[in-house]
Amino acid sequence: MLIEIGHFALVLALIFSILLVVLPSIGIYQNKSSLAQLSKPLVWGQCFWITVAIFVLMSAFLSNDFSVKYVAENSNTQLPTIFKVSALWGAHEGSLLLWVFILSLWSVAVSVLSRQLPSNFLNQILIVLGFISVGFLLFLLFTSNPFERLNIPPLEGRELNPLLQDIGLAIHPPMLYMGYVGLL
Repeated sequence: MLIEIGHFALVLALIFSILLVVLPSIGIYQNKSSLAQLSKPLVWGQCFWITVAIFVLMSAFLSNDFSVKYVAENSNTQLPTIFKVSALWGAHEGSLLLWVFILSLWSVAVSVLSRQLPSNFLNQILIVLGFISVGFLLFLLFTSNPFERLNIPPLEGRELNPLLQDIGLAIHPPMLYMGYVGLL
């Protein structure tokens, strides 16, 4: 049931992202500041739901929920906890989820730390970040869903790529993504 909540959280994040693109755009176009000012709360809502999805997938790794295909392919019961955590971004689906999560964190940071910018300009920046989020979330949900279930879960999962079982490589992707996504 928890895995379905994670999937539903991604769907809600997609809805918030679409609303982030549409409503403030209409507000700017029609000169309605009440609609244009919705960009900040929508960014916060999007970030909240992506954070929920991250924590749900993390709990699946920590509880060895091998009914989740992504967990079964990238973790096992013998894997140390630090590598179970880093297994979240150890393959394509989780890495993409981490990318979207960091994008949502940067979007929130922009909404909070850019108060000196003119309101319309800030709203336009958040609309662009929302548009990018829509693309990534659609890709994540329709082609690379980390919450896909297995009909017959294995008793033991596969091993995380041995190259990723190093503390340096456990922290490398989040740091790298902070820079890549920060360029947006």
